[in-house]
Amino acid sequence: VKAAQSLFGRERTNDFFFLVAMVGAAQAPSSPAGNSMGMSKSYSTGTLKAAARASITSPMADGVEFPPLPKYLNVQRLSKHRKLTTSTGNLHGFMAEDYSQLNWPLPKMFGKEKYGYSMIDIDDPRYIKECALMSQKLIRLNYDSQIIDNKWRQTYKNLLDAEHRMRTLPANGAQKTKDILKKEVDGHLKTLIEFQQHKDMFEQEIKTVYEKCDAIKATIKTENDLEELRTEMEAATRQKISAESPFWKAKFNIRTVQPRQGEF
Repeated sequence: VKAAQSLFGRERTNDFFFLVAMVGAAQAPSSPAGNSMGMSKSYSTGTLKAAARASITSPMADGVEFPPLPKYLNVQRLSKHRKLTTSTGNLHGFMAEDYSQLNWPLPKMFGKEKYGYSMIDIDDPRYIKECALMSQKLIRLNYDSQIIDNKWRQTYKNLLDAEHRMRTLPANGAQKTKDILKKEVDGHLKTLIEFQQHKDMFEQEIKTVYEKCDAIKATIKTENDLEELRTEMEAATRQKISAESPFWKAKFNIRTVQPRQGEF
C-alpha cells in the first residue's frame, strides 16, 4: 500500500510540474515568428496592442521625400511601436525610444504607463518633421512633468499630515505649537499651489501639441475620404461606360456647356 501511495504521489507531482510548465509556456511572450495572430499582449500595461502599425498618411504625400531625422525622433525607426489604449487618453503617442534604448530615464515604473508615450504617430512625409519637433517637445515636457507630479504628491502628503497634526492638537495646547503648525500648513499649501500652477502649464503645453496633431490627422482623414470617394466614383463610371467609348478620349473641361449668366 505504501508503495502504491508513493507511486501515486510521484505521479501527482509530475502532473503538477507538467501543468506549471504548460501555464508558463502559455503566459510567455511569443516570438515574432510564431505570432500569427493580429494582436499581442502588452505586459507593461495589461492591454492588447496591434502587432502591425497602421500608417497615418494620404495619397497627397506620394512623391514627397522623407527628411533626415535622428532615430529617436523618427517614428518609422522606433525599436517598438507600443501604444496605450485610447481610453487612457493617449491618442497620438508611441512609447519614446528612450524607454527602449536607455536605462536612465525618470521612473520607468510609471513612465511606461503614462509619461513614456510621447512619440507622435504621424508618419506623413509632409508633416513628419513638424511632428518630430513636437515629439521632442513632448519628451521634455513629460520628463519635467514626472518631476513636478512627484513633488506635488509629496507636498500634498506633507500638507495632509500637517493638517492632521494641527486638527488633532489638544485644545489646551501651547500657542507656540499652534503657530508652528499653522505656519507649516501655510507653507505646504503655498508650495502646493506653485506646483499646481506648473502642472497646469505643462498640461496646457501638451494639450496644444495634441490639438495640432488633431488638426493634422483631420486633414489627412479628409484627403483619404476624398480619395476613397474619387476611387468609388471612377469605378462606378467605368462600370457604366465601356472602355471603347469616346467619353474616355474627350478632353476634360471644368466649364459647363451652357454657362450661367455673368460667366464667360
